[in-house]
Amino acid sequence: MNFLRKLFPVLAGATLMLLAGCGNPAAMNESTANVKHITQGEFADEVTRCATPLVADFYATWCGPCRMLSPMLDKLAGGYADKIKFVKINVDESPGLAQNFQVQAIPTLIFFKDGKVADRLTGLPDEADLKARLDKFSAGK
Repeated sequence: MNFLRKLFPVLAGATLMLLAGCGNPAAMNESTANVKHITQGEFADEVTRCATPLVADFYATWCGPCRMLSPMLDKLAGGYADKIKFVKINVDESPGLAQNFQVQAIPTLIFFKDGKVADRLTGLPDEADLKARLDKFSAGK
């Protein structure tokens, strides 16, 4: 019985990872209608020189929470099409960017204004909390 009690959290975590990993993880590297996948070489043009407020999602395809955030962010991004630009950056493909912006855990969302870091959010947020944060960011607060 004690063994089962210790095993349950491990099984629950594994189940969550499997559920989060449904689908093709490589598809995370593809741009969607609302979120553009960029590389380190595209960063300056897409982010640093961007006059529009921007949210960059630093992720990895093997990261369960990243796989859960990706569709949520894509869905929410559709509501901010004319206010906020959204990009995603694979930390395994662009480790220099992750290092430059001190991304120590994923997923990490970095909010940019005028090409400079304005805010950041690490971990998997609740959808309502993320929406509230995006509302505030798009309003310039």
